[in-house]
Amino acid sequence: MSEHFTTIPIPSLVSNAGICTLFEGDYHFGVAALVNSLVRAGYMGTVWVGYRGALPPWLDQLKHLDVQGSEYMVTDQVRLVFLPLKTDTHFTNYKPEFMIDLLANQASACDCLWYFDPDIFLRCGWSFFAKWQHYGIALCEDMLYHPLPENDLLRQQWIEIATGMGLGKPRALIQHFNGGFVGVPTAYASFLHLWKRVLDQTAAMGYDLTGFLPGTREMPLHATDQDALNIATMYTEHPLSTLGPEAMGFINGGFTMYHAVVRKPWRGLMVRSALAGVPPSSAAKFFFTQVSSPIRAYSPMRLRGKKLACAIAGFIGRFYARR
Repeated sequence: MSEHFTTIPIPSLVSNAGICTLFEGDYHFGVAALVNSLVRAGYMGTVWVGYRGALPPWLDQLKHLDVQGSEYMVTDQVRLVFLPLKTDTHFTNYKPEFMIDLLANQASACDCLWYFDPDIFLRCGWSFFAKWQHYGIALCEDMLYHPLPENDLLRQQWIEIATGMGLGKPRALIQHFNGGFVGVPTAYASFLHLWKRVLDQTAAMGYDLTGFLPGTREMPLHATDQDALNIATMYTEHPLSTLGPEAMGFINGGFTMYHAVVRKPWRGLMVRSALAGVPPSSAAKFFFTQVSSPIRAYSPMRLRGKKLACAIAGFIGRFYARR
């Protein structure tokens, strides 16, 4: 007697994906760690980096492809392209516009465009992300407002703003997403236009998009880029594919990424912070494992010193905890 089985389609691991990020100043340390983590994860393709100010000091380590431009090979499989940007908008509020421009130009052949803040580092293989992009717009929950109920005052204020914009009925959501990461399949690119439209509305309401976190949380759009992103998720027609806060290392149990929020690993005195009750985070510890190859963000001696300080701070953190 023959048996009949239901075949469950498995998404292809092949992904014609592009990656982008934005940086200025000392965030070049984060860019180096992000790119190195992508190489180790097995990503093959282009990383577009929008920037203001100076280019990273470590670029002379890489093969320069274009004398007139800023294209470099990190490995035989990973290309790094720097795009100078002339905008007064804070980069945290510039993300959807940057992605829209890329999809209309340099990334027009991509099936999916991923944005990572330059303080995010991959922990798992790229094959996970290649599968993820087949299920919808990829997002991760933030640690704050986890969850954010439908009847929460903040969400009700967002609905008022969206109603004034002429948007329709929101979908029911209790998740609150982090604005530092998003994966958008090209077929769902209208999500980016909606996100930008909400950000444009915040500017029309008097919010200063040239600054980071204008006002206070008493205001409905304090974290302008993240709040606008969350409004867009409520009104997009496209499917969402989401992970919890563990996906960014905000709580235990994750395996995909670390997001070094608040304290950046390349800044500050780790031992002094540990004595004050703030030991290095898991993201900071991971950062120092991602800055030696193929891009060397520090000299060997300086990196040894950083790793030693991180280890000492971690040991101190076992005994000193902020109350």
